[in-house]
Amino acid sequence: MEYKDEKGSLWYIRYPLTDGSGEIVVATTRPETMFGDTGVAVNPDDKRYGKYINKTVMLPLTNREIPVVTDSSVDIKYGTGAVKITPAHDFNDFEIGQRHKLPSISVITYEGKMSENVPPAFQGLKVWRPGKQL
Repeated sequence: MEYKDEKGSLWYIRYPLTDGSGEIVVATTRPETMFGDTGVAVNPDDKRYGKYINKTVMLPLTNREIPVVTDSSVDIKYGTGAVKITPAHDFNDFEIGQRHKLPSISVITYEGKMSENVPPAFQGLKVWRPGKQL
């Protein structure tokens, strides 16, 4: 398998706190992997997110809670400073997931389709990105 960096667009997704006290907005270049998120990470030195640490958020379009964790590898200046952690689909996320004992959920098959690990309405759909089909 070959990997390469590509210029992409940032997508912003709201993750509501399960206690109803607000939300965290994450920026991602890979919204299609959202169903594999097992955490949201913020930098421990980022004052904007101190009140969210050790809380949980609801993964959008699902009924699954995921934790908010701190990790010094999160770039405070990139996007919103909060990142979704998808260990099965990103090398950096895999490392963060290992540090925080987060599960790894694969949501895209080798054929470029959404797997059985996503809500039924999305299973089998082809992953699409502007300008190319995976």
